[in-house]
Amino acid sequence: MEFTPEQFNTFEELSSINYSLQDIATYLDIDYKSVLQEFNIPDSPVKFHYDRGKLIAQAEIDKANLKKAKDGSSASILQWKKDSILRKHEDIKNKVLFNKEQNDYCQLQALVESGEISNLPATMVLFYEQIEFIRSLYSKFNSKTYIISMVRLKWPNISFIKASKLFNECLNFFNLDNQIKVEAWANIYADRLDNMAIICTEMSDYETARRLTLDAAHLRGVGKDKTDPVPEELLDRRVILYVMDPLKLGIPKVDRRELAEFIDNIDITESEKVKLRRDAQIDDVTFDLMESGK
Repeated sequence: MEFTPEQFNTFEELSSINYSLQDIATYLDIDYKSVLQEFNIPDSPVKFHYDRGKLIAQAEIDKANLKKAKDGSSASILQWKKDSILRKHEDIKNKVLFNKEQNDYCQLQALVESGEISNLPATMVLFYEQIEFIRSLYSKFNSKTYIISMVRLKWPNISFIKASKLFNECLNFFNLDNQIKVEAWANIYADRLDNMAIICTEMSDYETARRLTLDAAHLRGVGKDKTDPVPEELLDRRVILYVMDPLKLGIPKVDRRELAEFIDNIDITESEKVKLRRDAQIDDVTFDLMESGK
């Protein structure tokens, strides 16, 4: 979607007085979904002008407040100090989150480069594009519902179920080296706690950083007793069936008279011949022998 310079100026003017993106779209008589889609693309000019409008307004207010502070206004001095702390906190947060985002991007880039993306099918290339899009939104702490809506807005042919599946696959792709979904979530939350601990350390809040680090370690299973896995052979308890009918095993039936003649011609004792005939079901086994087990 193309925007005119006049429309970009309107974005800056209205965002400076805290109009929402939807309000500006309505004001300009533009489809809100199209504006929202343009707002979330990488290096979005819409987002640039929207943020610039807010920044210009905030700069004018801060300049006026600074002048009052220099003139001796206690309220303006306190506000300036408060703003200074918030700016420092924001700079630290952006540095930590930016480093994580760059690291994740490098992982994806390395995977694509090592896999020679030029030789991949178009569906695989699209998959990488989709999970990178989801990851970029997720790293900015957007909700799952919002991310799924943006995916369906960017790729209208994707169903809600498919978008949900892509979201889950993205989390596992960047945070998991095995197939256990619970461990994936543990790694995700532990990474977030690590980032918050770094921010608290930069702000000299060491006690909070210590507690966050311990929580992250707990999520990763540090200190937990590891249970020995059950051997697979114990889980493979196959049922063994014994049958007397050779036909059930695919063995052709043998004429009993021929088998009896064969046994009689074998050079063994008579008692052994009797036992063989009974095992071959040529002779019946008497009840008293069955009880004795002979």
